[in-house]
Amino acid sequence: MTQTIQLCEQIKLCEQRDFEETNCLRVPNPNNKKKSILIIKKDNALYAYENSCPHFSIPLDYKKGKFHTYKNEVVMCAHHSAMFNITTGECIDGPCMGHSLTSIAIQIVDGEVFLIN
Repeated sequence: MTQTIQLCEQIKLCEQRDFEETNCLRVPNPNNKKKSILIIKKDNALYAYENSCPHFSIPLDYKKGKFHTYKNEVVMCAHHSAMFNITTGECIDGPCMGHSLTSIAIQIVDGEVFLIN
């Protein structure tokens, strides 16, 4: 019996030091050129989501790469004020209650942040 091991492809998105002066970063989505990825730093951990509000599938940032956060607990959609828990992506207030941001799998290796496909 032969066992096949599939390796995950890692694509570099950014570096941890990119968060020295900000807690939110917008990076291109290498799997979909029409969309971007939002990476948020909270308590020395990074959380990644599609930069798309589940309400109308529009970006969360009010200006390219500029996001509203409140006490680094929630990120707000700039268009309809939906509030999303940073650690879970769950909408906790606004027009898309009960829905969540789409989580993106990332891994940090030697200070570099990779997308895991």
